[in-house]
Amino acid sequence: MQKLLITALLFILGLWVWNEFFRAIPHLQEKGVLKNFKVEPVKHISEIYIVHDQRFVKPTRRVLHQASPVVGSFNDLAYLSNIDVLLLTQPLPAMQATLEFDEVKRCYQVEGQISEADHNFINTHVQHFSLIAATEKIADQIRRLKPGQKITLSGDLVTVHSGTTGQEFTVGTGSKYRGHCQLLRVTQIQHH
Repeated sequence: MQKLLITALLFILGLWVWNEFFRAIPHLQEKGVLKNFKVEPVKHISEIYIVHDQRFVKPTRRVLHQASPVVGSFNDLAYLSNIDVLLLTQPLPAMQATLEFDEVKRCYQVEGQISEADHNFINTHVQHFSLIAATEKIADQIRRLKPGQKITLSGDLVTVHSGTTGQEFTVGTGSKYRGHCQLLRVTQIQHH
């Protein structure tokens, strides 16, 4: 029994180390990413945010080599942007509802009942970004974002199209909060 417990603990430790230090986040300097996606800036932003939560997103389509956009012409947004963050411009007030990720829609949703004041707070101070790393260094910084951190995010809101078919990739489709869910090419992250 003790050997089984030790094995389980080592497995969990290995998963944590992989998630913390080795999980691949694509960036725009990767050859395969540049080949498969066309990213065009729409509006520059530079804002101070509090990280509420983050979530890694996996491709929705089943393909042979899910981990690497270099291998083929992948047509899934997760090969360009595989991490979503939920950001606040003000600390979240105490409320009965919770903010949850909707991985399929690449947006957040509110679970539970919210008051009019909470609804107004969410509309004013909550932002959901699907992040696109401009460089490998930025990808490494994105990987290390933790809830509660205060950061300045600089970059561009972007439109993304497939490099081969021209298909547009969007986030928030079908979500009540679609206007708050956007694609952001991150060029700088500064911790406070």
